[in-house]
Amino acid sequence: DAEARSELLTIREAAWRTWFGNDQEGFSRIVPAELVALGWDGGPWGDRAAALAQMREFAQGDQHLTTLEFPKNVFQAYGDVVILYSTFRLVLVDSAGVSRESSGRGTEVFVCRDGRWIHTGWHLDSVHD
Repeated sequence: DAEARSELLTIREAAWRTWFGNDQEGFSRIVPAELVALGWDGGPWGDRAAALAQMREFAQGDQHLTTLEFPKNVFQAYGDVVILYSTFRLVLVDSAGVSRESSGRGTEVFVCRDGRWIHTGWHLDSVHD
């Protein structure tokens, strides 16, 4: 329903923003320990511990997120599981003001556990022009 879709979109955006913002606590509330994550551009498979380490590493770098968009979203619901297929666009800017845009597609999995949605997995790929 529309309410669940809105809630899932909010949770998905929060997962991405907590990742890029290195909000370890916020990310851990959304993403369970059994996370399976496949990064874009052939990135490694990982779990929540690996994602938290990648977040720390990103935060130590010279870039920050300025734009995050999800232009297309398609939902498939199967009981307490929802698969969200999306396109994404993000812009990272370094301290010199140089921006780098990335876009791609994502398949993200959400499960309703104990009355709340959690983000249990994703597979991302890049779209190259």
